[in-house]
Amino acid sequence: MESPNYEFTDSQNQTVSQLAGRMKWVGVFFVALGLAFGLLGVAGLVATEGAVDLIVKPMILVMVAVIFFLSGIWTVNAARSFTLIVQTTGSDILNLMNALGTLRKLYYMQFWLIIISLVALLIAFAIFLVMGVL
Repeated sequence: MESPNYEFTDSQNQTVSQLAGRMKWVGVFFVALGLAFGLLGVAGLVATEGAVDLIVKPMILVMVAVIFFLSGIWTVNAARSFTLIVQTTGSDILNLMNALGTLRKLYYMQFWLIIISLVALLIAFAIFLVMGVL
């Protein structure tokens, strides 16, 4: 048995379209930031000429670049699926689910980045306590 296709109303389509437009802009900006940080990081790695003590800052730039780049790509992809909701008929739910699946990837990454950051912060705090810095 095939389920009936749902179509959003004109008002709902307008909301989805506005969301998609803003998401696309933010996604493209994040991709550009990711590329810029990536170039800075790679340039920094090349400039260190293999000096291990100088590699940390460029590697952090590269990691930040990857995070911004992935966030941007996933945001643009979700925006594309939201745009398809407005532009097509008969597949609103499928396009909505594609958008939500892409956003799930983005927030899954952000969730784990927050967890890792909090753990690192707690470890750093404990180390500073043990060393008597705090």
